[in-house]
Amino acid sequence: MSAGNHGFNPEPHYAPRPIPNSVIRAGQVMTVIGVLSLIGGLAMGRVVEIQATVLVNIIYFFGLCMGGLIFSAAMTMTLARWGRPLKRIAESFIVYTPVLWVLLVVFFLTGGLELYEWHTHPEELHGHKSVWLTDGFFLIRVFASTALLIFLSFRYLRLSLRPDLAAATKKMDGKVPAWWGRITAGFGGSDSEVEANYKSMLYSSPPLAMAFALIMSFFAFDVIMSLAPHWYANMFGGWFFCSCLWLGFIWTGMYSLRARKALGIEKLLTPAVYHDLGKLTFAFCMVWAYMFYAQLLPIWYGNMTEEIGFLLVRLQLEPWTYLSRVVGAMCFLIPFGTLLSRGLKKMPLGFFIILAITATGIWLERFLVAVPSIWREETLPLGIMEVGVTIGFLGGFLWTVSKFLSQVPAVPVCDPYMQPNPEDIHVHPAASH
Repeated sequence: MSAGNHGFNPEPHYAPRPIPNSVIRAGQVMTVIGVLSLIGGLAMGRVVEIQATVLVNIIYFFGLCMGGLIFSAAMTMTLARWGRPLKRIAESFIVYTPVLWVLLVVFFLTGGLELYEWHTHPEELHGHKSVWLTDGFFLIRVFASTALLIFLSFRYLRLSLRPDLAAATKKMDGKVPAWWGRITAGFGGSDSEVEANYKSMLYSSPPLAMAFALIMSFFAFDVIMSLAPHWYANMFGGWFFCSCLWLGFIWTGMYSLRARKALGIEKLLTPAVYHDLGKLTFAFCMVWAYMFYAQLLPIWYGNMTEEIGFLLVRLQLEPWTYLSRVVGAMCFLIPFGTLLSRGLKKMPLGFFIILAITATGIWLERFLVAVPSIWREETLPLGIMEVGVTIGFLGGFLWTVSKFLSQVPAVPVCDPYMQPNPEDIHVHPAASH
């Protein structure tokens, strides 16, 4: 990875830089479109299709938001300097998760369980599954585990914000949003306090990462895999949470490319930063493909009767077979073939397009994994209303994240790893005489 940001000057970055109102209004309009599409789809009798789309979007955006936060925590754990200017954007995604958690609760308490075969036909379950897949245990497990993960994430975010908001409050003579005081209460901002706060953030990152891996694996098993209660794959949870982290990289890159100028951090997000982010995105493209193949190979060649049916539906039957090819192209072939280029990763527009294609491909992958377990018709349950619901989720994400970033310093101004490594040796050519 590249060495970092040499000569970082925090002075221009204490005061928040508002995202243009047009962006926030666009997010609000998209949210309204989503609500209207949801109502319209239900009124038209497309209940199962709308429910399936809502579930896919909750899965997608919850994974995306957690992936961004864990990307920030990973940079903290590894003492990474190269991506420090991206840290605040990545961790800002977590502010959307309380909305998603409420939607998850409402979804399951208002008929979402009807999508699950083990709920409608509990008599078909035997052994441990008849205990594990029961309404009460399932709901408590899903709601409590995701709430715990959100709590740990906001605790990390508070530690990340605390020194920056305290320093910014002093620089701005206290003319700051009122909610800052709840974050900075009891924090004087001395060097020793900043150092102690950073150590707390450093020590809290590994447990947070482990909780992410464990809880998101069980989330995948419970919310996605149990849609087909007689199918199982041991690697599915790991495949899922790794792709969530991949989503975090992708959306951090996409959002920063569009918002860096408004946030006043364009000079910090150099081509070298995006080159490194592109390499990380490229690496996880291969991880995603490898973990998929590692699951596919033993199931296919072993012809495991309890597992092969899940694959046959998605890879051999219409309309899913064509969608599976699209997913393979958008999630692997296109990013793999293009991100091999060193130059493309440094081209803002080109890099953004590849990231957008991959982000869309992962949404379709979530759709392909979940919906065939629900939908038995020969048509693809993805029409205007379903697209509208997805636009609403995206609008809510842009609205909440942009609103948050408009009210805090756009980079971690007090983070010691924003500064260059004092042990780095920089060799310059000798001056000509």
